[in-house]
Amino acid sequence: MMEENPKLFGLVGHPVQHSLSPLMHNAVFKKLGLNHSYSAFDIKKDDLGVFLDRCRDGNFLGLNITIPYKVDVIRYLDSLDEKAKLVNAVNTIKFEDKIISGYNTDGLGCVRALEEAGEKIKGKRILILGAGGAARAIAFQCSLEGAELVISNRTMEKAMKLSKEIREKLGKRTLVVNFSESSIREIISTTDILINTTSVGMHPKVRRSPIATDVLDPELTVMDIVYNPIETQLLKNAKRAGCKTIDGIGMLVHQGAESLRIWLDIKAPIDVMRRVIVEKLK
Repeated sequence: MMEENPKLFGLVGHPVQHSLSPLMHNAVFKKLGLNHSYSAFDIKKDDLGVFLDRCRDGNFLGLNITIPYKVDVIRYLDSLDEKAKLVNAVNTIKFEDKIISGYNTDGLGCVRALEEAGEKIKGKRILILGAGGAARAIAFQCSLEGAELVISNRTMEKAMKLSKEIREKLGKRTLVVNFSESSIREIISTTDILINTTSVGMHPKVRRSPIATDVLDPELTVMDIVYNPIETQLLKNAKRAGCKTIDGIGMLVHQGAESLRIWLDIKAPIDVMRRVIVEKLK
């Protein structure tokens, strides 16, 4: 039996046409008999504040925020939870009594996906490629879980800024290396897990990889948070190099499940979420 009070949810970004979040969340609502709906909203930067105000005054309960607004959206929010404050990036917002609150589920989603694949975080050296919104959340969460972090980004200043924030907020040292083949090759022999948080290899430019195949070490676990395609060029290369690989669906599903917990206080059916994504992509 469907609920009497349907609520609206959605994904905000630019562009968002490629996203499978609506498919995933609507499958959950159908499975649980909830008469809610989730849509994708392609919003230009100058229209972001106006759009959020309309949502506040409408029948919206929650939104996910994606590229490029995970940091920009903060200026329009009334409050941030502790994790979002720590990371200074938001991927989930909730509307309640005209108040807009910001959260971040990216880091937890990534860690749960790693754990689901049998990877322990504590004591591991993790190399993160990228320093954007998702990278920030993942870096802070992994650091909180006891990992030793290495950050590499094409813009060195951005990586240094993230490293400094982790040191100041968590009191933990983070190594920063150049985004160059020689620097990554040097660090990778002592790395346990590599996580690509960049968009390199995302559909439609599926033949690109952020690093060369011969840099990869067989003892390495390689995770790509890109989920379309399921097996990115990086993961194909890693598999050929003998590495254990983890695709981006796990993080997508787990961060989405945590968003649903925040919005509706429910335990989302992970198996349903994963199945609809895999079926669509295959």
